[in-house]
Amino acid sequence: MSGSSSYLNLARVQVRAARANEHARCEQELAAHHYLPTAQVAGDRGWQIAECDGRWVAVLLWCAAAKRLKAREAWIGWDPRTRAERLKLVVQQARFCLLHQQPNLASRVLGESVRHLPDWWHHQHGYTPLLAETFVDPARFEGTCYRAAGWSEAGATSGHRRAGRDYYHAGAGLKSLWLKPLRPDAAVRLRGPEACLPAECHAARPIATMGILPVKLAQVESLHDAFARVPDPRAGNRQHRLATVLTIVALSILMGRQRPADFLRLAQQLNARQREALGYYRPPGKKVRVAPGRDVFYSLLGRVDPAALAAVLNAWLQAQHGQLPAALALDGKAVTDRLAQVVSLVSQETGATVAVAPVLAVAKEHEVPAARALLAQTDLTDTLVSLDAGHANHATARTIVEAGGEYLIQLKGNAPAAQAAAAHALHGQAPLFSPTTPITAAPNTAS
Repeated sequence: MSGSSSYLNLARVQVRAARANEHARCEQELAAHHYLPTAQVAGDRGWQIAECDGRWVAVLLWCAAAKRLKAREAWIGWDPRTRAERLKLVVQQARFCLLHQQPNLASRVLGESVRHLPDWWHHQHGYTPLLAETFVDPARFEGTCYRAAGWSEAGATSGHRRAGRDYYHAGAGLKSLWLKPLRPDAAVRLRGPEACLPAECHAARPIATMGILPVKLAQVESLHDAFARVPDPRAGNRQHRLATVLTIVALSILMGRQRPADFLRLAQQLNARQREALGYYRPPGKKVRVAPGRDVFYSLLGRVDPAALAAVLNAWLQAQHGQLPAALALDGKAVTDRLAQVVSLVSQETGATVAVAPVLAVAKEHEVPAARALLAQTDLTDTLVSLDAGHANHATARTIVEAGGEYLIQLKGNAPAAQAAAAHALHGQAPLFSPTTPITAAPNTAS
């Protein structure tokens, strides 16, 4: 870092992408001024240059995110498969090298860098990232400039660095992980259903994530064993076991996948060990176990006993409580092609699924009575249940109270009497949530 005494006008600091003929100078500046003079980066990458009136004041190197970070996965709420599918939407600041010393310059550069990052990355690599990460050595720095620029410290690393594709060496010590969302709802987008991803992020998705499941194989095996107790509605032609099909469907729905095509894709991507654990059909004389076809999912979803399925799945969820990734089944998931819908009861604090109830559209069922039945069979003691306006009816509210809970139900035009009564009761009262910014009267204007 330069020790120049000349002060810069920080308002004139701008960040831009380095041109190809400037990369060599970026590397030279890094070697001359940074305590880590070289950087071995992987995946998509690029240099940024911070300038003030044409003078270089910092260089920044960005690259692909770390493959696994426990603190990051916890912050986002990622299960292993979702992490594998969306890892490219996280980019890493591998180096930040200041070339001039001045108070507040570092945080100013960081702020401009993050503002420039999404559009630049999309232009250079074809997709828009949602989250930035970096590491700070706590033995040298406190991360003050990152905190001032709106980054958050998420936790510590394990102290290992990647060396090759699947091998790790002990690093130079623990680093603190810092994260910066590139949009306010970054974590929700990164962990949510596929429909949550903005169109500009789609190019980052991998074509396949072979052999990666959202939970541990032992948990998948226990789910398969549980589904083996659901009665099979088929009289014959049972090449593919009902438990196999239902396990694939349940895992897909818990990940937010909504189409039979998604079920088929997951079924086809499992490896030999996983196929054996789920009891895939093996044709006589063949070594390779065959995945269920699309027609199998259609026929079974229309015929399986929904009450039996829900009872088994809820018992399994309760047995696995606290051991499943928080991202699984964050809310109700619909199975498209008018096959089914799943109503989920979810912990608002942890995101963990407490219980689910399938609603089979082929039987012309509706989610409201299914949700009511789910609430009636769940212990809601000292629990506040929140529901959207579709569940605004006396029967559902009464069910929650009788189960020991309290309710917070949104009111809209579908319940005009209740909405009018609530509006009358709240007239003139202080708002439930006070505004975070002062409210000032608008100035008088003449048209």
